[in-house]
Amino acid sequence: MLEIKHITASFGEKKILNDVSLSVHCGELHAIMGPNGSGKSTFASVLLGHPAYTVVATKGKKASIELDGVELLKLATYDRVKKGLFLAFQSPLSIPGVSVMHLLRSAYQEIHPVAKKLEENLGNAIFSKGWSAEGVTLVQFIERVKSIAREISIDESFLKRGIHDGFSGGEKKKVEMLTALVLLPKYAIFDEIDTGLDVDALKIVAAGIERLRKQGTGVIVVTHYQRILSYVHPSHTHILVNGVFVEHGTGALSERIEKEGYAKYEKVSH
Repeated sequence: MLEIKHITASFGEKKILNDVSLSVHCGELHAIMGPNGSGKSTFASVLLGHPAYTVVATKGKKASIELDGVELLKLATYDRVKKGLFLAFQSPLSIPGVSVMHLLRSAYQEIHPVAKKLEENLGNAIFSKGWSAEGVTLVQFIERVKSIAREISIDESFLKRGIHDGFSGGEKKKVEMLTALVLLPKYAIFDEIDTGLDVDALKIVAAGIERLRKQGTGVIVVTHYQRILSYVHPSHTHILVNGVFVEHGTGALSERIEKEGYAKYEKVSH
């Protein structure tokens, strides 16, 4: 379980989250919905340990973020990722000079290490130098990446290009999905991954989310709209307004929000 308890978070002097708690089990799909400025992206960033946010306990309560019983609050972002967290960014940054394949190869080895390097069935010994990952050779890994890329309509040439360098909005979001499918995190947070997607790309991303969930990943989808939720069908929906969860429900709650909006919640949360 990914268990978030009594998180209050600030950006400078501005409090953004106030006593937020949430539990996500493996294989569950949770949707977090809310209007602009409600704290949804802050919530995602806090889970990964973004240094711009200060996390404190709600008065009289202990703040914690536990992943399968391991406390994450004092861990750096890269250690949280190694424990099994993944965040797909709302606006992925471009990193020229570092290829998509290099990122995936390096990250996979960090997240799925072995005690000693594989010595058998490595294929080309020179090409495989420095490779060490659990249960897969470098050749097998590369073929797996290419296979997943084809399945989600990413041209193989993109794997050799700089990360998100010159990519369209839809291409960036598909590469974020490729990364999640390759790394297979225990828990994945998708921060408004539906933003800027056409219908075809939206369906591809939604299919990737469902694939992760069926493989046991606990998923949190952060979104404004019900649009993507028409394809992924969350088991739990949570409404975040002004830094507070104001209602929890099933997938039907997202459909109601699509019809009624957030106005009644904004009045209550103030």
